[in-house]
Formats: sequence, structure tokens, C-alpha cells
Amino acid sequence: MFAAIFDKNVSDENTAKIIDYYIYKFNCDANITFKSNELRYEPNLLEIAFLMKKFKNFDDLLDKGTKPNGRLAFSMGSEFLFFFQDNGVVFESKTPSKELLEFIKTQKYKEFKEEKFKLIKKQLQYGQDPKDYKYLKYILKLINDEKDLDNLLKNRTQKELAQ
Repeated sequence: MFAAIFDKNVSDENTAKIIDYYIYKFNCDANITFKSNELRYEPNLLEIAFLMKKFKNFDDLLDKGTKPNGRLAFSMGSEFLFFFQDNGVVFESKTPSKELLEFIKTQKYKEFKEEKFKLIKKQLQYGQDPKDYKYLKYILKLINDEKDLDNLLKNRTQKELAQ
């Protein structure tokens, strides 16, 4: 199952078929973890689906009972830092640059944030502990953009972003 999720050449739809086959044919656990001496932790299928941007599988795995964990929430926070870097507004210190503060006002950032918050909402609905998002909360607080996350974590629902 991990090989299918890791393989960029296997579509999201085909990966879902492969995972279904293993879960239903061989009664594999959707919460299976990837053990490796090279890693300091054991990611589960849900984390790998998120990292590989296979969101159909992400949704399917949640429906199959895969539990969202703290590492997945940490990865979500890291996604924000990577997004800033990919857009030329690097986060280098505890004081954000003027460019970064301007960038978070753009439509591109707002769309990215909305997409990620939909995933967070889904994870919360499937039992993610809101406390797991302390890393993301720290990042957003540094750029004075934590209000939406606070609302989402407190209410576990998101009708509208605060902006």
C-alpha cells in the first residue's frame, strides 16, 4: 500500500483501488505505519497521502478509520513554510519580513490557506486533537494571521474565514 501512495506515477484513483484491494481482500489495517531505520518516526498512510498530494486517498483513508495524528498536523504547519519559500517570501526569524506580511494579503495566499483549512476541518471531524496544531498556530501567530485557525480549532467548524 505504501508503494502505491509513494509512487508519483500511480494516479490518486488507481492508488485508491490498490489500497481498497489490500484493505478488503487481505484485511489490512488502514492505520498501518511505515517502519524504517532511516526515519525517526513511523508515518501512517494518511500522512503519506497528504505529503504526496493524493487527496482522494486522504479522504478515503479517513473514511476507513485512519486516525489523524500529531505528525500530520506538524506537516500541515510545514506546508505553510514551504509555501512561503516557494513564493519567495522566506520565513527566517521570529520577525516576519515586510514582503511576507504583504504576501499574506494576496489572493494566492488566501486560496492556499482556505484549501489547507478545509483539510484541517476534515481532520478535526475525524478526531484530530486541536492541540496538535500548536506548530501551525505558532507560525500563523508570528504573521498575525492566527484568528481563523483559533476559530476553527475552538469551534471545529469553519463557516467563513475571519478576514
